[in-house]
Amino acid sequence: MTNLFSDPTILQNKIPLSPAAKEFQDYLTDFSQRSVLFMDIMRKRGNQAVEMSSNNGATVLSFDFEILMDGATFSRPINYWLAKMQAPAGVVTDDTKRPFVIQDPRAGQSPGIGGMKKDSEIGDALKNGHPVYFVGFNAAPIEGQTYEDVIKGQVAFYEKIAELHPESPKMCAMGNCAAGYLTMFNAMQRPDLFGPIVIAGSPLSYWNGVRGKNPMRYAGGLLGGSWINSLLGDLGGGKFDGSYLIENFNNLNPANTLWSKQYNLFADIDNQGERYLQFERWWGDFIQFNTSEIKWLVDKLFIGNELTTGNLTLEDGTVLDPRAITSPLITFVSDGDNISPPAQSAGWIADLYHDADEIREHGKTIIYCLNHKVGHLAIFTASKVGKREDELFVENIDSIDIMPPGLYELVIDTPEGQEVSGELRSHYEPRSIDDIKALGWNNQEDDRAFATAAKASQSISQIYDKMVHPLFKNFATPQIAALMKNLHPLRQSYSIFAESVNPWIKIFADLASKVNAQRVHINPDNQFLKLQQQYSDAIVHYLETDSAKQDLKHEKKFFDIWTNPLVQKFWGTDKITPRLTPSITQLDREQITHEAQQRVIDNLPVTNQIQAMYRIIRLIIAFREQKIVPELLVRVLVQEAHKLEPTWNDREIHEVIRNQAIVVAEDTDAAIAALKTYLETNENGHAMIEIVREVSTKLGGIKQADVHEALKVLVDKLGLKISNPNHKK
Repeated sequence: MTNLFSDPTILQNKIPLSPAAKEFQDYLTDFSQRSVLFMDIMRKRGNQAVEMSSNNGATVLSFDFEILMDGATFSRPINYWLAKMQAPAGVVTDDTKRPFVIQDPRAGQSPGIGGMKKDSEIGDALKNGHPVYFVGFNAAPIEGQTYEDVIKGQVAFYEKIAELHPESPKMCAMGNCAAGYLTMFNAMQRPDLFGPIVIAGSPLSYWNGVRGKNPMRYAGGLLGGSWINSLLGDLGGGKFDGSYLIENFNNLNPANTLWSKQYNLFADIDNQGERYLQFERWWGDFIQFNTSEIKWLVDKLFIGNELTTGNLTLEDGTVLDPRAITSPLITFVSDGDNISPPAQSAGWIADLYHDADEIREHGKTIIYCLNHKVGHLAIFTASKVGKREDELFVENIDSIDIMPPGLYELVIDTPEGQEVSGELRSHYEPRSIDDIKALGWNNQEDDRAFATAAKASQSISQIYDKMVHPLFKNFATPQIAALMKNLHPLRQSYSIFAESVNPWIKIFADLASKVNAQRVHINPDNQFLKLQQQYSDAIVHYLETDSAKQDLKHEKKFFDIWTNPLVQKFWGTDKITPRLTPSITQLDREQITHEAQQRVIDNLPVTNQIQAMYRIIRLIIAFREQKIVPELLVRVLVQEAHKLEPTWNDREIHEVIRNQAIVVAEDTDAAIAALKTYLETNENGHAMIEIVREVSTKLGGIKQADVHEALKVLVDKLGLKISNPNHKK
């Protein structure tokens, strides 16, 4: 069949054309061919969506893996599993190195986004030689599974990883988005198992935000609370469809959902097809929750905001308090994230701690890393992010593990868009709770509005459960549930293009093959192509403007309802403290100060060469007010420690490094006095100064002139007699 789509010569004739007519002819040919190729990609998109949805264990991982544990076999079965990732060809991993475990969000789609590309969390950890594990899940939940079953059951996965690596530094756990709070829940129950914990784009303080932005936090209050999730679950036969969550995400950016995503593909159809299909393979693979699971999440976290109160308690009495975590915590946030904005992804720090001194006295290390541009999904999917933040988290993980207690920002020195290179790529800067609040913080009026919405949600939900939910037992059938799922508009937008649903779509496979054989590319300066782009820009501008107006209307409606004094009086929230936070209600400051002092006392004596070496190095850094802690620092110090004490493992060495940092930071004079005692009573004491001088030449980011000046000061304070402190051994 010869037609315009497959044969561009149809438009050619022997009549001379004006330049404008020729441009239009070229544009029409290109437009027609792009239309065919676009429809063929829609066909592939539909086919892969049907294929993924038919596989309960589907993932978008681009790495091979071996499943080690299946949660379906637990006494309280869950639909999660633990896998060990296989390194790609040419990459060698070392099981004695720190293990990494990555968990992806069960928030609407299938697992694997953390390892969908080569440049990803999984890829970067493997490339750096670490053993890597992945916590995945199946599309359908186990019948009767509750979210508390998941919280309790997942601990077994982390226990297994710790069992496999008893001598390695403690595991680094990375939780993306909704998996961030699951990772935290596991660390709250077994803090002894965990090394540094990275939570990326994970909302933990759910009420926080900035007026005029962050519209998603109003959704629950505008719908009257969590009863709507119960209704949708009842209509689904006890299953809540994840496509409703994705629909909410899509509604946050209608310009992209309704136009830009598809238009950008159409405009650059020759280059964007594979990238588009790769992303849509994940975005269009919808999973399900049991209704009780989504209800727990909404009631306890999103509307109830209980995570950072210190009072979140499971049915068996287990208290989930983030302050129970002893590991360093790293949170990755972005100004461009409208799903988990900085106010929610970092605001939990200000919920839990009154000031940075409280963090330090608790012995906690908390670090945040702020990207100023990328949106929520780019945190997990963008290659540029993978090359910068993800790689830096992996390479910084040992330096993070030895940071002294306190609140810091990990500042990336490599400009955005530039590939990571060189020794000095990032540094840590001390921060205050005011810095966290500057990212977005509610006033008491806003908190009272959210507290009122939460109280109303709880009551309305109870009424629904007693009066409406029982009615569904009379007519709910698996057939009705399947119909509700399959007819969801978002699912239909994928399946309608699948060959198994729409056989006519097959015609575009043949047409696309012919178009590719005779593809015509036009001049980028074609005036009709420019007109097409202008038309697209106008549509985007209209949709973005309208969306911004709607967001402001929704925000106004939310506060008009829930700040109304009569409404607050009706629900009994007019005089209560609207948001309980541990930092102002549950901490005994004198007790934690005593614990901090005791920690210094316990680690003050110097009893071996490794402690002496690290104390001297920390004093050098302190004397010269070094803010830089380069990645190279930890590797060199561990290597030098093994020379002094070959039988020590990395876990023991990391603990000593961290303890020396604490002692020097808290009481420098006492640290020097204890070091002096050791050097005077140890026959190799004076030699330790020379050892440090030699080690310092291997450290990046610390100038040798600074080292020599600091050693002069230290030698004087120690009262040591060294003929030439500037001499290099």
